[in-house]
Amino acid sequence: MSGNQTINYFSRLIDSSKELKRKEKEILKFRLGFKILKKIGRKYKVSYERIRQIEKEAIKKLNKKICQLLLFD
Repeated sequence: MSGNQTINYFSRLIDSSKELKRKEKEILKFRLGFKILKKIGRKYKVSYERIRQIEKEAIKKLNKKICQLLLFD
């Protein structure tokens, strides 16, 4: 899988996740595009540390969902 294919796969995974809030989806997609935390923080008017925390929580939710799919499919 090439880099672009991987990014497209994760982008579709993020979009289809019902567990993630809209802001979490947007932040993960910005990060897939290699946006800097400070830049994303300015967009949402929060600190880069808060963006990092939101990103971390969103990734946890995705990991949990992926594990459930792998175990029960």
